[in-house]
Amino acid sequence: MNLLPQNNKASEPHDPDAFLPERYPLLQFPQTDWDWFTAACRDLDIEPTAAQRLSLEKLFSHLTGVNTWLNLTRLTTPAEYLKFHVFDSLTILNLVQEMTVPGDRILDLGTGGGYPGLPLATWLTDRHFILLDSRRKKIEFLKHTIKLLPEANLEATCFRGREAEHQRPDLYRNCALVTARAVGPASENLLDASELLKNDGHLIMMKGPNFLKDEGEDFEIACKNTRFELQEILPIALDDQDPDRYIVIVKNKPKKSPARHTDQRPYRAR
Repeated sequence: MNLLPQNNKASEPHDPDAFLPERYPLLQFPQTDWDWFTAACRDLDIEPTAAQRLSLEKLFSHLTGVNTWLNLTRLTTPAEYLKFHVFDSLTILNLVQEMTVPGDRILDLGTGGGYPGLPLATWLTDRHFILLDSRRKKIEFLKHTIKLLPEANLEATCFRGREAEHQRPDLYRNCALVTARAVGPASENLLDASELLKNDGHLIMMKGPNFLKDEGEDFEIACKNTRFELQEILPIALDDQDPDRYIVIVKNKPKKSPARHTDQRPYRAR
């Protein structure tokens, strides 16, 4: 997720061993924060396990440790991490599960610190997740991070999506699903995803409250100029205090079917 403060920490030289997870103490989530998270997950029909809690604590510890010298996120408290990184990522878990089958390749475009890819891979260990970012230090960080999830099927790689044919021919138009969370304009996401998705593959974009106002017209034009067709736009709020965000689902070379913009009441976590 691209939540990067504007300072010069990311450009400073670093000790390569500073990426190692064992350099940082294991932090535990306060029970009140974990209780909020599990209650919110139940509204998505997700029941976190003790093993998943430990995995998330390891991811949080590594993220916040490296974040002291490399800009990865502004969200550094356990409550912020669980709500805005993990729970937000899991709001598309059921969609990802429905749209893919075990063994499918799922690529997280512009993954940043690894979200939504890391939480999704923690729950869907039978899918192959590729964390993709064009920023080399982010991928160097993630190559150590994925070692914290030995049960998951994960890799991290560095290039731009539209370079797939030359950089990773094995991924060129060969992914079942692409996710993009808070990364660039939707029209740009379409250009990258078009080089990554199989025919009839899906792109799920997680967009902010101003998506329809700021990007709607350009997005509609981009869909017409590419092989994508809008399937659905779902409003979602993480709790009653948050504005609606949008989950935007498009399909690559879909069968002819009417796009729909749902007017259902948005989901709100407790």
